[in-house]
Amino acid sequence: MSAAEAPRPEEYNPFDPAHVDDHFATLAALRESVRVHQPMPGVYYVPRYDDIVEVCRRPEEFGQGGFEPLEADSRPPELIQLGESDPSEHTKVRRILAAALSPPRMRAYEPIVHEICAEIVDRFAGRGQADLIEDLGAPLPAQVIGRLAGIPAEMRHRLRPYSDDLIGARAQPDPDEARRCQQRVNAFDEELRAVIADRQRSSDRPDDLMAQMIEYRDEEGQPLHNEKILTTLSKDVIVGGIETTTHLIGNLFYLLLSEPGLFERVRADRSLVPVAVEETLRHHNPVQVLFRRARVDVDLFGTPVSAGEVVCLGYSAANRDPRVFDDPEAFRLDRPDPRRHLGFGWGIHLCVGAPLARLEATAGLNAVLDRIAHMELAPEADYQRVLFFMMRGPTRMDVVFDQG
Repeated sequence: MSAAEAPRPEEYNPFDPAHVDDHFATLAALRESVRVHQPMPGVYYVPRYDDIVEVCRRPEEFGQGGFEPLEADSRPPELIQLGESDPSEHTKVRRILAAALSPPRMRAYEPIVHEICAEIVDRFAGRGQADLIEDLGAPLPAQVIGRLAGIPAEMRHRLRPYSDDLIGARAQPDPDEARRCQQRVNAFDEELRAVIADRQRSSDRPDDLMAQMIEYRDEEGQPLHNEKILTTLSKDVIVGGIETTTHLIGNLFYLLLSEPGLFERVRADRSLVPVAVEETLRHHNPVQVLFRRARVDVDLFGTPVSAGEVVCLGYSAANRDPRVFDDPEAFRLDRPDPRRHLGFGWGIHLCVGAPLARLEATAGLNAVLDRIAHMELAPEADYQRVLFFMMRGPTRMDVVFDQG
């Protein structure tokens, strides 16, 4: 959508893929004109940084939820993923994931991630051209997540298609294709159930995330429901770990290659690699919006919101809020306090996989910089955003390069 075709701020609908393709000018106008925007009945969009932080500070009023009013209430707890749950269910699952992704474990896992990155880059480094989504952004998190989670090696190459199908079942506009996506998801879920059952029967389990979920017991000695293990693996770990990191890597290279000389600057000064990752999470954050559900009738910055209605946290708008960031529309590697962004959320629901995503993105970029001296976007390259309204990332990233 061109700037001329962009919706007026009062018409903006964060659920409409056509509205979010190139929405930054619209978001800037919306952010300056209102604190709360109502795109549809029962849904309220918050575009400002400090207001989003304030909502996140009030979990007793704004609980987790899906993007449809009262959506989660019709499902049993074991089918609700981490991002849609509140304490104590949220705390229980988050504690398991946080232990698996703790800083000591990430330090121990770092050599493995670097090894995976080097192997992946070696496959395309001699070709002189690549699609950095197909050749790097997609296989890297699938291999890393698969190994960390305990998915059998022979299934890991299918994790990205499975993740795409999970998204496609909700985002695909063609109902027949959406149904086929769901059928493929159901078939792979059965395979995952079989893997979980095999691991439960085993007395010699490797120390991975699946084993930690199987061995977990609450204060009353009760294990996690098998479907809760599957939901956590499929929605929180596989989709959450693959989709967002794939988009982060695609956006990172897109931004580095959109300004001539920036790739070479980062290659010459590797201290800029983690800064580039953080600035990507601010400027082109993979997750555009997340959701809360009002737990009680509440005043939302002057707008009355009824219990059960949805509050849409506009992270893509907040991450360019000029009240917080100087020169917010620019991609800058000299930005002070580069982690101040909301790319991973905020508060008790801060993304538990953030340390792993940072590790994968920095390791993936460094592996490319180790092998390739100069890289450019291919002449035919065009940033085509993925279908799902919540996400921002390119479907392809065609590049040409030489090893120097």
